[in-house]
Amino acid sequence: MIAPTRNPSPTSSIEPRWVHPSRILFAAASNPDERGFTYALTAAQEYGAKLILLYVFDVLATATEDVSGAIYFESAMRRAAEKLEPLKKRAETLGVEAEIVVHSGIAASRILETAQKSGVDRIVMGTRAPGRIGKFFTGSVAEEVLRSASVPVVTLGPNALDPKVHGHTLRRILCTASHLNCELQPVLLAGRIAEKHDAELTILHLITPREESPLDPGCSTATLEAELKALLPRSVDRQILIRSLSTAGSVGDEIVFQTRQRRSDLVILGAHPATTLETIARQGMVNQVLAQSLCPVMTLKHAIPRVWAPQLAEPDLDYFSESTWLGGIF
Repeated sequence: MIAPTRNPSPTSSIEPRWVHPSRILFAAASNPDERGFTYALTAAQEYGAKLILLYVFDVLATATEDVSGAIYFESAMRRAAEKLEPLKKRAETLGVEAEIVVHSGIAASRILETAQKSGVDRIVMGTRAPGRIGKFFTGSVAEEVLRSASVPVVTLGPNALDPKVHGHTLRRILCTASHLNCELQPVLLAGRIAEKHDAELTILHLITPREESPLDPGCSTATLEAELKALLPRSVDRQILIRSLSTAGSVGDEIVFQTRQRRSDLVILGAHPATTLETIARQGMVNQVLAQSLCPVMTLKHAIPRVWAPQLAEPDLDYFSESTWLGGIF
């Protein structure tokens, strides 16, 4: 739980470029997700950002062989680039600078590598892979990227509404906070984005049964809510709504329910690092929200500093293990 007298976290800040990106990377699959591209293109047009169109192909699946058995990567690279040409032309028609980048290899690794080398400020992905089985395909790539990227990642899940039909205007943003979450970067990011778009911001403070056990008596829900408000820009103070809800069920399901009730245009969550195997094997909160959300989900990876660890009623519970976070908490 967050202590009321704690010093500000050295990482409890956000980069201005996360709010106003100048380079946006759209990670395309073999058949580029139209909703994801529309979202990325609209954002690039709004912010005057450069759009990087990335395609990563599987060498074994796309390479061809001649009679001598030699593999020609050039042909595969050219065919991959051709798939992105129509997207580039659409962007340029709208005055958006676009660049095509094609790589071979493991998709998640290449996406993260390109994002770092190109200095992108935001990654946009679309996934059509719902549920546990789907995670073995596109879903696992998206989740591995969002849990590892050093910049915000926007993912449009399989149930996300088409931006062409429902627009891209940010009027209502929902962000989550928890006593277990000692890093407040996602909340700060949500506040800045709400400020920029003059949007209503709802901070959803979900209390799980584990958190209801007696901890530090000086750390009440009111203390946390006051601290959250103090961190956010004053210009959005009138538009901030902090709701504390106790939930004994799935945290992910509660978040999805709240986004639908409030007709949210964007959900902002914190995502913790995880291995490829764990992103496939687990059904954590982030995956549940991605699979069911009707709106885009923005995630920001952050670490949990042990110096502000909860005063645990269960001392043997490791709140910092990947399995704990991926088990459905955060």
